[in-house]
Amino acid sequence: MSATTVDYLTFMPLDLDTFAGSERFMSGTRLGAAFGRGIKAYLAAHYTEAIEHFKTALIAAYVESDERSQIYDRERAIIYLYIGNACAFQDDWATAQREYLEAVQTDPQLAEAHYNLGVAFAALSQVDRAVAAFKESLEHNASLYEAHFALGRAYQLLDDAGRAYIHFTSARELRPHAGEPLYYMGLMHQAHGAHELAQRCFSEALRVEPTFISPSVADEILISKSEHEVSSWYYRLSEDLKAQGYDEEANRIYRALLQWRPNEHRARYLLGNLLARARRWDVALQEYSAIPPQDRYYIDARLRISAILRFIGKHREAYMQLYNTAKLRPNDGQVFLQMGKLLYDLEKHHGAMRAFERAVQLLPKDATAYYLLGFMYTTLGHEGWALAAWRRAVELAPHAHSLRYDLGYMYTRRRRFDLASKEFSQVLMHWPDDIETTFMLGLCYKEMMEPAQAIPLFEKVLRRNPRHTQALYYLGACYLQVGNSSLGKAYLRRYEHLINQEGITKQGRPPARGGRR
Repeated sequence: MSATTVDYLTFMPLDLDTFAGSERFMSGTRLGAAFGRGIKAYLAAHYTEAIEHFKTALIAAYVESDERSQIYDRERAIIYLYIGNACAFQDDWATAQREYLEAVQTDPQLAEAHYNLGVAFAALSQVDRAVAAFKESLEHNASLYEAHFALGRAYQLLDDAGRAYIHFTSARELRPHAGEPLYYMGLMHQAHGAHELAQRCFSEALRVEPTFISPSVADEILISKSEHEVSSWYYRLSEDLKAQGYDEEANRIYRALLQWRPNEHRARYLLGNLLARARRWDVALQEYSAIPPQDRYYIDARLRISAILRFIGKHREAYMQLYNTAKLRPNDGQVFLQMGKLLYDLEKHHGAMRAFERAVQLLPKDATAYYLLGFMYTTLGHEGWALAAWRRAVELAPHAHSLRYDLGYMYTRRRRFDLASKEFSQVLMHWPDDIETTFMLGLCYKEMMEPAQAIPLFEKVLRRNPRHTQALYYLGACYLQVGNSSLGKAYLRRYEHLINQEGITKQGRPPARGGRR
């Protein structure tokens, strides 16, 4: 059975530099003498005898009243840890676990105690609790090689490839000359049929640690997998690494896959995305450019190339990329959609309009395409056409509330306040605190001669922004409409006061620099 499929893990418990900061263990007290005898028996592998001496040391600390024999939490935790180790070496993991729990409760800062507790949990097949203990040990000592390696093995057992890979990599960084993390990384690859990558890990393990002897388990049996299954392993591992922020490691996995299968253009496309996200534009463009026209990722790659060129200010080059792609694939709507955006950036508005018209023909269910077409119609003064395009966009994306707001605004420009009010009401159901939508709905009710419905909306606007002059003016007008002339005049006076104040402010502003001739 492969080591990656067993339901238990075996690790070596950690000993400590017991005398660093605990010199009283060497003092001539009953505590020191008992602990010394315990260590001597422990090192001689007389574990039962060692346990008795360690327990005597704990008792002596309470019996003796001499200040020199006073025991501190760290020292008590160390003794519990050694009792646990002595039990562990006798395969009494249940007792060892209890002693390690005493150690971590006595001194929660002792990283080795948390690690050894994880070792005990692992030996008892409580892998989830082992993972928690190993992670806790790293909270107190992030450089604990053994904890990173153990977490790698635990995640490997749990089939969490990304986290296993990350902790094996961390272990390698802490001990560059240790072959064990590389060996188990190789086993992980081998278990999924990635034999080339596995062999690379095994060879690297022997290179960094020539005396490394692989554990005598039946892991060396080659596992036969289809090329699709092996490729899926590479992709899964890369996605796991990216999800946890290890983009460089994912980069290496994609490159390893491409070295094995140079025509794996999905990997090339994803590698390009990874490089582009890191703003490594040149190498990203190289990867995208290597994808041939017959591949399914060709169009996406060309769109990415154009987006990068557009981002770095090379708009004409970006347009030519799309133009050449459109000649090759004249029925791809996304190409025309992006062409329209670029032509708008280049102030070629009629060309942009034609590109968006072609895009909606090819993408009849794409709300964004209809919205952009409507925007271009508005820019060119074709408001009736824009209205039709935006209505279609809202039908396709009823939850696109910003789009619905624009449609409502277009209705107000055409004085279709009844239709506009419906759109603004829908927006407010989802964005109840949006002030401009509230104001526009109030305006619609005022124009429809429904001042009673408009008043609370304008008041809501003014509660959020007391200097909203348009809301003040329309609120005053609405109160006059309902016959409350005193309140209406008060709001109109407030409106005039703010308008005059703004006029004085503008007149009193100093001229801008360079304003004099």
